[in-house]
Amino acid sequence: MKIGIIGAGSVGKVLAKGWLDSGHTVKISSRDPMSESLFTWKEQMGPDCHIATFEEAAAFGEVIVLAINWSGVEGVLKKIGQDALQQKVIIDLSNAVEFSETPQLALKNTSAGELIQQWLPNSRVVKTLNMVGSATMVNPHYDQGIPVMYLCGNDAEAKETVGQLLRDIGWEDRIDLGDITRSGLLESLMLTCLISEIRQQEFGFAFALLRK
Repeated sequence: MKIGIIGAGSVGKVLAKGWLDSGHTVKISSRDPMSESLFTWKEQMGPDCHIATFEEAAAFGEVIVLAINWSGVEGVLKKIGQDALQQKVIIDLSNAVEFSETPQLALKNTSAGELIQQWLPNSRVVKTLNMVGSATMVNPHYDQGIPVMYLCGNDAEAKETVGQLLRDIGWEDRIDLGDITRSGLLESLMLTCLISEIRQQEFGFAFALLRK
């Protein structure tokens, strides 16, 4: 599958390598796609990895991954344009978080996933992978058990596609929570995980669903 990744930070690079290792072709994009460090990294990834502008990655991918900070999402999507993303599967990893005395969700009565679906009404947005950090996103292994990855979105076929991509990078336990209005639940789980890590002074947390 052809995957376009919007953002070449640690999250974008980790996911790119995970999907490249699974046999997918990836075009990863940055505000500065000609940077020496990104080119050096790309050379290490092999011939199925390409670097590009945001617009080029959006045009390339059958699936588009939003791997940029929430503060930049709306502006980048406006730059790419709705037409370039029509009917494409959009994986939303974003979290709108405010940091004061303790982290808290910045959006009230809505969620990042819902807003992205509103901004891209003809795209198929699936929220997932926002609950864990980049170090845990690919091939997660824990001594205590198998972590679960939740997802939600309005389009069943898009969620099936994303579910397969999750399995390709090691997420064997996946649960569909429903339509995109469930995005707020996933963002709250992220916040629960983040505050737990801060209070416990340990990092790399994930959730598991225990069954009898």
